[in-house]
Amino acid sequence: MIICNTTYHVDCSVSGEFLDWLRDVYLPRALEGDMVRAPRLLRMMGHNDGGVCFALQLQATKLSELQRWNQAVGKQLHQQLIERFGTKVAGFTTFMENIDILNNGKQGI
Repeated sequence: MIICNTTYHVDCSVSGEFLDWLRDVYLPRALEGDMVRAPRLLRMMGHNDGGVCFALQLQATKLSELQRWNQAVGKQLHQQLIERFGTKVAGFTTFMENIDILNNGKQGI
């Protein structure tokens, strides 16, 4: 399993609007076409610098699917985010592979 993790720093003044946008705009578009699935949103604890940090995770079966999704959909959604929130939301994306540490954990290494 490959995970697309995007970490966002969101200004407190737009945090509610940002969450609404994720739910109403980002996720419906992101999940079209079945390239990614199983959305998961986490709030990061311990950050209190005028903003809130979130991590949005999506899953894909193969890295190639995730890369294709990122080129076709992810970049469009990122542009929409910039147009809507400007500098009040900043983020970065990483692709990660799930390793089952309890069952030898040597896959992919």
